[in-house]
Amino acid sequence: MEEGSVRRKIGRGSVRAAAIFATVLVLTLAGGAAFAADQGPVRFGVTISESAEITAKKYQPLMDYLSKKVGRPFEVRLVKSYDDILSLMKSGEADAGVLGSIAGSEAFIQGLATPVVRTKKGGVSTYRGYLIARKDGGAKKVEDLKGKTFDSNGGSASVGKFFPRKLLKDKKLDFDTFFSSMTSSTKHDIVVYKVLNRQADCGTVKDSVFEKLAKSDERVKKELVILATSQPFPDGNVMFRKGAPADLVKAARKALLGMDKDAEANPALEAVGADRFIPSSAKEYEQLGKMIRGLGMK
Repeated sequence: MEEGSVRRKIGRGSVRAAAIFATVLVLTLAGGAAFAADQGPVRFGVTISESAEITAKKYQPLMDYLSKKVGRPFEVRLVKSYDDILSLMKSGEADAGVLGSIAGSEAFIQGLATPVVRTKKGGVSTYRGYLIARKDGGAKKVEDLKGKTFDSNGGSASVGKFFPRKLLKDKKLDFDTFFSSMTSSTKHDIVVYKVLNRQADCGTVKDSVFEKLAKSDERVKKELVILATSQPFPDGNVMFRKGAPADLVKAARKALLGMDKDAEANPALEAVGADRFIPSSAKEYEQLGKMIRGLGMK
């Protein structure tokens, strides 16, 4: 993914330009110190999922809604990775953001961020990882994959890294030597098709991606088998940096939790692919964080 790096310039003495600046999308990692005042814009970190433009459009309705309900302008800050969001939170250059479950747990354990809410869609607020293989490959259980080739989404800390390591450790198997080779793909759907097309013997993928492909491509369901399923991971985690004004966090939480009861919020919910936001429990992040440390991942 490519990080947005262009900042709109403001002409001195221009009232109109100043008004635009109050709502402009900030697409750079630098310059956050200018917004340090508590009543300034709330900088909301988001990783670029498809393109900078598409991601910005996806989150802008939510920023507009929160700006109106909270009484302070919310701005999207687009970055390359969850690590970038954590760096900005640590330096005070981002006030909130959407973090993955592993990154969110690390942020909580390190005292960098506090979980506030997470998304819920179709009655589900979590996701799982699948370990998949070809049905004709002969593997009936995880142990049968010894010496096989493995592929995963290298950018997915939960499904691509944490899940397979924990799965094998729980079975007293060494992840680093179990497979004959390990490769990394950029997306979950690529992993599915690598296994389907015999470019890898097995791989780990996000459940929602697998299920979506299984509906659109009959080969996926017909030729692939799920050998193991991970624990649930909290999804769509909205977190605020430690030290963010308590009244801001309280107001944002109230606004987010009330969106499903407010018709005005429907466009924003639809844009981010959620039915509603639900409260986040600090306990689940703490437990996941302990497991991450137990695997020596960080």
